[in-house]
Amino acid sequence: MKLIKSVQTLVSTSTLCAMLAFSNIAFVHAADQDSFFDSPRHHKKSGELRDYMIKRMSKVLALSEQQQVQIKAIKTLAKERHKSLHESLKQFKKEAKLLIQADSFDEQAFIALQGAYQVSFEQVVLVKAKTKHAIFNLLTIEQQLKWQTMEKKRRTRANTERG
Repeated sequence: MKLIKSVQTLVSTSTLCAMLAFSNIAFVHAADQDSFFDSPRHHKKSGELRDYMIKRMSKVLALSEQQQVQIKAIKTLAKERHKSLHESLKQFKKEAKLLIQADSFDEQAFIALQGAYQVSFEQVVLVKAKTKHAIFNLLTIEQQLKWQTMEKKRRTRANTERG
């Protein structure tokens, strides 16, 4: 009886050790294969991402040097406009966080807060729309068609990723 119990203990301990070892190996292998975090987008800062997107546009749309310079200038101007709105949006987030973390949610206060910052929200959307409009109008007709198909594919892919 003692022999059977010691064999059972030995087998269960060995099984447990093997499971722990294989689970760690599987975890390391899964981490190595994680392509989401290896994407160029995930490791770039905003300025680097902007340059990456301009390079990608240049390659796919076959932009001329002049178009590339003009697009960089448009993006830089948009960044400056967005910076001025950034503090306002930051303040909104702080105030919204306080309302969300309160003991009871005050719906009217949140609606009033959002109404107070509505102009800032509109300005951010307006800057984005003006930037896209300016870039779109720099492109030739063929490039515009290509961009539209790229945008459609991007939206489709984004919608499927979101679920």
